[in-house]
Amino acid sequence: MRRVKVALVVALALTAVAIGVTLSHAPLRVVGTNAVPVEAPVAFTRGDTSKCQVGTVPHGTSGIRVSIASGAGPRLRLKVLSGSRVIAQGERAAGWGLEDSALVPVSAVPHTIRDALICIAVGAAAEPEPVLGVPTRRGSANALGFNDVKLRLEYLRPAHRSWWSQVSSIAYHMGLGHAASGTWLVFLVLALMIGVAVLAARLVLEELR
Repeated sequence: MRRVKVALVVALALTAVAIGVTLSHAPLRVVGTNAVPVEAPVAFTRGDTSKCQVGTVPHGTSGIRVSIASGAGPRLRLKVLSGSRVIAQGERAAGWGLEDSALVPVSAVPHTIRDALICIAVGAAAEPEPVLGVPTRRGSANALGFNDVKLRLEYLRPAHRSWWSQVSSIAYHMGLGHAASGTWLVFLVLALMIGVAVLAARLVLEELR
């Protein structure tokens, strides 16, 4: 019984610490884009391919969002080059799931790079992966491949404020659009969730007596 109590306390404490650490980080925000529009898929790729595009990568960029949709998510590798020199690079492991774009983390870009070469390599895919962007030649989506599309690229870097500092603003926006709207609604739901967790822990302990 004592071991169960200790395990529950440790689990709850670790959960609280994990939440606190996560909220102490700054969220990523978009600081630039190549303004390529994306709508329906304009091509498909089975992976094992790569391509490069020219663009301006803002200072501090630590993640680049690429307009490749997926149901499973092939491995993505990305490099930012200035001339022949690699300035930043990163990789996203396979299996990132159902998304309409893929965010690839990269090492922070030390300064704004104009006319940078952004090279994206797509690993093997189990099924054709939709590619969004602007086709560079005519043809149906089924006839075009990865290299026939100019991808939309979005550049992200950490915001100046942590999640903690934005809690009230996030709560305000989450509280909009409900029959009973208001910031208080979010904090009420949070209090109810904490209450349920406490009651569940007590129920487990009582069942083990």
